[in-house]
Amino acid sequence: MLVALVLLLPLPVRAELARVEAVGSVPLGAASKGGAAARQEALEAGIREAVERSALELAKQAGSSAEPDAVRAAIGDPKALAASWRILEDRGERAPLLEVSPGAEREYVVAVEVEVDRARVRSRLAKAGLLPASNAPAPGGATRIVLEGVDTYGLWTRIRAALAARGGSVQPLEFAPGRIVAELGSPEASGSLVTRLAAGLGDGFEVQPLGADGDALRIGIVRRADPAASTAAAAPGAAAGSAQTPVEPAEAPAAR
Repeated sequence: MLVALVLLLPLPVRAELARVEAVGSVPLGAASKGGAAARQEALEAGIREAVERSALELAKQAGSSAEPDAVRAAIGDPKALAASWRILEDRGERAPLLEVSPGAEREYVVAVEVEVDRARVRSRLAKAGLLPASNAPAPGGATRIVLEGVDTYGLWTRIRAALAARGGSVQPLEFAPGRIVAELGSPEASGSLVTRLAAGLGDGFEVQPLGADGDALRIGIVRRADPAASTAAAAPGAAAGSAQTPVEPAEAPAAR
């Protein structure tokens, strides 16, 4: 018996990433040990600096009047908004130049490069109420959507074809299990999107508006039960009959 194995390969991810260089430092007092622990703290300070700088830039571009402290508070864990990071230069311990806090006798400094996920940063700021209303289009007159329930690559290709049917561009931004964030090249209302998706996917799927997620429109995709499969499952007799079909034994080879 041949068994076909189908591998669900990960979708090609193209997040909205920006490389940001920053300097991270941590103060060291008389009782500080320094070394690897100080290096890690300086690295985390550099990651936060890169993410905070990106958040402040996005808020300014959106015309937000939020205070810098409010923007920094909305970020939360900066590592969750960074796709990757690396140390460009380990400057080690030195006399304090960046750290001016009381008791700082030395400081540990690193230069870092961080890939900041601007889409996630923007979403955090929007959820905190620091960006325009959630139904506003994404930057550049586009529409950002969050698709829930997309469980196969084949379903994503059908959704993409339905969204692009009227000639607009469809740009995937983020992929996660059962969830895709994409951006359409032109503004479109939630009701129009739901109608177009429902028509493009057909009767096998139910398309539901789910409100907003930051500056994005959330849309749920639910598979409808297949009536034919349900009918077949409700008729075990036929399956049992086929399973009990007698099989004639193979003939023994003739004696020579």
